[in-house]
Amino acid sequence: MNTRIILAMIAKDAMLYARNRLFAFLTVVGIAAYVLVYLLMPSTVDESLTLALYAPTIPDVLINALTSSDITIQKIPTEDELKQAVIKGDYSAGIVLLSETITALLQGAETTITVYFASDAPADILDSFRSVLRLAFNELSYRLRGGPMGVVLRESFVGPDLAGQQITARDRLLPLMAILLLVMEMMGLGTLIADEVSKGTLRAVLITPASVAGVFTGKAIFGVTLAFIQGALVMGLTGNLSHEPLPILATLLVGSLVVTGLAFLVASVSRDIMGVLAWSIAIIVIFMIPAYGVVFPGTVTSWIKVVPTYYMFDSIHQIVNLGGTWSAIQTNLIVLLLMGIGLLAAGAVVMERKLR
Repeated sequence: MNTRIILAMIAKDAMLYARNRLFAFLTVVGIAAYVLVYLLMPSTVDESLTLALYAPTIPDVLINALTSSDITIQKIPTEDELKQAVIKGDYSAGIVLLSETITALLQGAETTITVYFASDAPADILDSFRSVLRLAFNELSYRLRGGPMGVVLRESFVGPDLAGQQITARDRLLPLMAILLLVMEMMGLGTLIADEVSKGTLRAVLITPASVAGVFTGKAIFGVTLAFIQGALVMGLTGNLSHEPLPILATLLVGSLVVTGLAFLVASVSRDIMGVLAWSIAIIVIFMIPAYGVVFPGTVTSWIKVVPTYYMFDSIHQIVNLGGTWSAIQTNLIVLLLMGIGLLAAGAVVMERKLR
């Protein structure tokens, strides 16, 4: 392959992309909008526990003994209202304390305490509540009688509650923002290629000394570079390249390879620009589904692992939100690399046959 021809193809594609005012405008506005949305969202998370309490016969002085800097307790008039409050997400959990509980506490006997949790509460949040409640009641027992108490938590799950997540909403959305930019480039590059095919530009280029391999290599380099730069800009401008930047950049790079391969494939099977847009919208919808597994844990099942963006979302989430390193994402990177090479090869083969 002639390096000069490849560079000429890259320069030509960059010029054509810049002339497409729609995608040039969407590129600039998209980056600015994603960064602005990220910066405007809350940067901190409230880690205090807010509990609802139904305790009709227990004096307030004992309830105040359970309250600490990390635990806020709000009395609820009835048990049904307590359940509804937990279901609505007003409280992280609800506790029912009856007079028998205090009697058992004073006698040093084992007692059962009913606790209402959200039905979709993550396992780590449930474990945290169990530990905190046992510590709080043991501390109360030591104050009253100088010894520990035996507490059995009778757990009841009453409804959805998203409170207590220890990752801010904007950080959960960050992988979606970064990967959405990459996937959108599939539409832009695919439209560019389809336009060249419909106008006969690609066939005209192939009449010159440029080879098929050289033309597709130039387009692949341009597509990967364009998508990678946009994803890296979003991660950098939001301040998320300070921790393990190389794994993040590696994820964006192989992710850019995947979306470039998809652009080749979509353009090769589409008759015109409208076909590219139709295919791209369908693919984007499917590719965004794995993001729900990050934003709303437990809402998707293992089938999403067949979608390439699952490995992109998971890698960025592991590094940015969970403090992961190379070891946490190396399998994802290998899968993405293989998918990218396969899609790129398939798209190039189909496109070559189309141009014959």
